[in-house]
Amino acid sequence: MSMKISELYGTEIYTAKAKHLGKVEDIILNLQKGEIMRLTLSPLKSGFLSKSKVEEILRENSIGYSDVEQVGDIVIVKPTVRVAPPERAK
Repeated sequence: MSMKISELYGTEIYTAKAKHLGKVEDIILNLQKGEIMRLTLSPLKSGFLSKSKVEEILRENSIGYSDVEQVGDIVIVKPTVRVAPPERAK
């Protein structure tokens, strides 16, 4: 199965044990390898976030693509994946 990267945005993410983690907000690519590296559960608005905030999102609110087990109507990740709950807009 193939899909466009743009189709991943907004896709709900669940663990293999059916725990809802959030939705895909941004996608980190390795352009040299042509691979998806990470899926973030918080948007990375370039120019609006400090470097430390971006690092925090990558550390606490993203999933390494190596932890993804299936992609379709939803994204299923390994049951051991943990992320911090995304911040809610105030």
